[in-house]
Parts: sequence; C-alpha cells; structure tokens
Amino acid sequence: MINLLVLFFVQQTFADGTWPMYGATFENTHFQSMKGAISSTPDVKWSYVTGNFVESNGPTVADVDGDGSAEVVVGSCDDKVYCFTGSTGAPKWSYTTGDVMESSAALADADGDGSVEVVVGSSDYKVYCLTGSTGVMKWSYATGGMVGSSPAIADIDGVMGAEVVVGSSDYKVYCLDGATGTPKWSYATGSEVSSSPATADVDGDGSVEVVVGSQDNKVYCLAGATGTPKWSYATGGLVYSSPAVANVDGDGDVEVVIGSWDNKVYCLSGTTGTLEWSYTTGGAVCSSPAIGDIDKDGSVEVAVGSWDNKVYCLAGATGTPKWSYATPGYVHRSISIADIDDDNKIEVLVPNQGTSLISLNGEDGSILWTKGLATDVHDITIADVDDDSCVELVVGTMIGEKLWVLDDPANTHNCGNMGSVEEKNEKRKGNGIEFKSIEDKIYFYTPGTVEANIKIYDLCGREKDIIYNGTLSEGNYTFTPNIKGKGVYFVVLQVPTIRKSLKLIKL
Repeated sequence: MINLLVLFFVQQTFADGTWPMYGATFENTHFQSMKGAISSTPDVKWSYVTGNFVESNGPTVADVDGDGSAEVVVGSCDDKVYCFTGSTGAPKWSYTTGDVMESSAALADADGDGSVEVVVGSSDYKVYCLTGSTGVMKWSYATGGMVGSSPAIADIDGVMGAEVVVGSSDYKVYCLDGATGTPKWSYATGSEVSSSPATADVDGDGSVEVVVGSQDNKVYCLAGATGTPKWSYATGGLVYSSPAVANVDGDGDVEVVIGSWDNKVYCLSGTTGTLEWSYTTGGAVCSSPAIGDIDKDGSVEVAVGSWDNKVYCLAGATGTPKWSYATPGYVHRSISIADIDDDNKIEVLVPNQGTSLISLNGEDGSILWTKGLATDVHDITIADVDDDSCVELVVGTMIGEKLWVLDDPANTHNCGNMGSVEEKNEKRKGNGIEFKSIEDKIYFYTPGTVEANIKIYDLCGREKDIIYNGTLSEGNYTFTPNIKGKGVYFVVLQVPTIRKSLKLIKL
C-alpha cells in the first residue's frame, strides 16, 4: 500500500524551517526557504554558556525527540554535544565525548527505527551516533584521526537504509552503515579531510556521489556506492572549505563550488570535474559558499567569505563579482542566506572574526544591521527554533563561550516561505491549483491551461519516475505513481511560478 502525506518541499536545494545538517541540505547550499520577520537588529531570544568555545561548524535544528517541537543541537570545545529546547533554550541532554567538538551534528533517522539520531564527530578520533530523545550512544566508530568534518546522513548506495559519510584527519573519507557504524568503504586522500561532504547526484547518472575537499589541495568526487573516485581537481592550496552543489549557471547540469587556501573560489563541472570558472580574492577561502538567487535577478549567485576581510557575491554563470562587503574581521566560516525580514528579498548573514553578526542586502551588499555578540562569530544557522513559522538565527561564539538564538523583537508568527507571494497572486487571479493525494493516487486540478511537470524523487534527490511532462488543459487529473522498492519519496509538481510536493511512503 502507498500512503501519501502533504509536505511543502523543493527537491534538495534548500531547507524549509529546519536545518538538520551542515549547510542545511545534502548539497550544502546554506539556503533557508522559510521567511523571518527580522527587519532590524534582532533581540536575544535565549543564550546558553557552555564550558568552552562554541566552535562548531554550526548548530543544527530539527525535532529530534518526536515531541512535535524543534530542538537545537550543537557541539562545544568542552567536549560535549548539547540538545536544547528550541523555544526556551532549556537543556534536554548532553553527551560527553573524549575531546573538543568542532563537527556539526547531522539529525536524521540513521538506523531506520523511525526516530531521529544525532550523528557527530569529535577530536577524540570518533564518530558518534546518539539517540535524539535522550542522547544515549547507539554506536561509535573510531577513525585514525580527529573528526572535525561534519557528517552527512543519506542513502548514498541505493540500497535501503542510510549511510553516514564523514572525513577525518587520518586522510580518509568514511562511509559507515547508519544502523551499526560498520564501515562500508573508505577512501584515502593525500592529507587531512576537515571539509564536510556534500552528497548528491552531481554527474546526472542517477546515483549519488560524495564530493569533499582535502588538505592535499584537491577536491574529490567519489561514487556513493563504492567510494571509487570519479574525478578529482587540484587547486593551488589546502581545501578546508566544504563544497556546495547546484546548477549555478542555468545549463541544467550540476556544478561544484568550493574555496581553497590559494585565495580562489572554484566552480567545477559536476560531471567531469573540469574548471568552469574561478575567482581570486585577497586571502585564503576556507569559508563554504552559499548558493541561491541572492539578488533576485532570476539567476543564481554564489556568496562566500575570505581571509581578506570581505564577503563576495559572484555571478553563478561566470564568477564575475556583483558586489563585495568589507567586514571587521576575516570571514573564515560559512555564509548563510534567507529572506529573514519577509520582504521577498534575500539577506546575506555573515560570520566573521569580529564581535558582530552582520546582515547584508542581497541585491547590492549594503549593510542592513549588525548585532554585537562576542569575539569570533561562527556559522549561522537559520531555522524555526520555536515553531512559530518564522525563522530565527542561531550562532555560536568563541569568547563568551555562548550559543545565541536571535529573533525579531515582536516575536512574529506565520511568516511563510519564499514563493508564497507568487502562489497567493496566482490564486487571486483565479489561477489556483490543487495538488493532493487520494488513497494511492495523486490528484491534480488546474482551472486553466498550464505547462505541468510531475516527477518522483527519492530522499537523495534521484529522479525515479516522470509522471507527466507537458500541457494540461482545465480540469481534474488523477495519476498513479510507479515506484519500485520500499522507502520515502517525493512527488514534485512544477508549473510556472509554483512548486509543490507530496511526501510518499511506500511500505
């Protein structure tokens, strides 16, 4: 039997309220689709002092204990992983590892038991899988070095069940069985791997690849099923940056965007690993890029920071700079982007070595506001931590040893998502559509002639079936999905200006 549940979803390109892993998505795009109401300097909703620097690659946010409300999970240099109630900051649990925590946690059902696990790396050389509800260890795996890379949880081999993919300073990238922590494969690079992997079908072959950087100056694309290298690209410096994966030039093929210690940002073909463009900044680029239509011109841009104390917005098609902004300190962490003030424009949130979080206008890089926190503002997570359907900002700092959650002073509710204005306008014009499930079938109604594309994807973004692609005249339509194999899938409808999805669970 097939069960269908309604879910707003855009296929693996941005987060929708939560931020369950490093970079928000499998592709590390650092793009949040839910809007916020932070139109001026935000208030501190809550903060928490840990026992040492909050140096994590970024907090993560999801409902990890199944209570229907969001939690915030973060690592600290006091050797602990913390889980907080998102709305109040009250600690739910903590787990002590054997050394400092710089890895972001990944939050997902790693072992197929129907509940969420927390998977994180530690400088004690281990990867830990903890229960989301209590923080009790389910398994751990000892690598040969420190694990500062942030793990990804995904089905990367096409066999039912999730894997954990992570790098280590022992020069290796590991693929572990999500249920047991048993290694499925490992791949040895030429140096330490602190870059956090992206997992996606980057070459269009229908299977998932793992893309990751190494301090041997290279970017690697590995087959998800076996760890076999598909391609590698040599930069001119160490690659601390984590890759972002998206179609940035509008040609329909996927690109890999990543920074290097040689002061450059690289855009590589996902299919072959060949260089499409590069841009030279004035300093090392260990920041990871954010990808989206940042200036709302209809094309994709790349936002990335540099040790030259600047953040850059580059055209995705060419790498040409659109604007840059000089920060008070070097930008060594990752940019995040979202419409945090509900103006249907993107804001760029900038971490830096200074004491303030910075919000920039995505159109031109002009400053909107700064919020004084503490020295060394780290990766910014944009997520709905208090379940009010508006995003908050979550960030850790070094001095002060704090985790901060920032919100709009009015505590606004129901901000909506990017694209919702277009959808509302369509309905006002009488062009509203319906897309829902009826028993084991998909129902679609259009009040006028439309070009419609309906596809099925699995959780890793792989296309599994094309249900319809063409013109539909006014009327009701019913489709039967053709799915082989148990699992979770998404039925994605695309018509002009509107994208909707249904979550499909085949038992």
